[in-house]
Amino acid sequence: MTVQSSPHCFDLLNDANHPVIPVSGFRVLIDTGSPFTFKHPHGPARIRLLEQNLQLAEIPVAPGTMQAGSNLLGFHFDVLLGMDLLSDFSWRLDWRAGTAEAAPVLPEEPNTTWIPMPPSLGVPLSCPSCRVNADRETALFDTGAQLSYCVGPLPAGARQVGETRDFNPHLGVFDTPVWEDMLEIGGYKVPVRFGRLPQPGAMMLQAMGATWVLGSDLLHAFRVTLDFPGQRLGLRLHKESR
Repeated sequence: MTVQSSPHCFDLLNDANHPVIPVSGFRVLIDTGSPFTFKHPHGPARIRLLEQNLQLAEIPVAPGTMQAGSNLLGFHFDVLLGMDLLSDFSWRLDWRAGTAEAAPVLPEEPNTTWIPMPPSLGVPLSCPSCRVNADRETALFDTGAQLSYCVGPLPAGARQVGETRDFNPHLGVFDTPVWEDMLEIGGYKVPVRFGRLPQPGAMMLQAMGATWVLGSDLLHAFRVTLDFPGQRLGLRLHKESR
């Protein structure tokens, strides 16, 4: 029998389309796209989180590069929480309610659709993945992404709505057109805004068999449960959450 412990509860800040929780006066970014947890150059050396006293690693890219990206996106974090810590817990994120919960096991909620969410390529600590568009395509779910990204053929019904400038720690600053379309996940069709990655990033994802990177759009449409121990993704439409 699985014993459920009381979840850790946090405020969830809708901060420049990035999920950030305040912990002990510090801003902690939940980033499923990063395998490792680390601190911003001006962040704390240690933090207590999820009943653990964490000694935080230094940022793995040039500090100036990360600062330039933070300035561009208009948000700041003190600690980036990566998959090395995220993967030991289930997380429930609800931007509409402004709440986040974490526990080794979270109680299941009615009207939740569950779909498999294995780590990409089966590699521990890698970005979680799921199947979309009637299981025809693989998507990576990266909560640290400002936009979603399509690295396969442009969907026939996509409509270009503008351009933006984005940032990735490994790709740097880049410009991309922005399109809108509908994406199917778990039997639901939801609107998605997406761009294109620079060629090195697109080639890397294609080599992993991925067609999409899903960013914060998923959090706008659903109350999302990331059950990392169970390798499954729970989706509950907001209109069913009340």
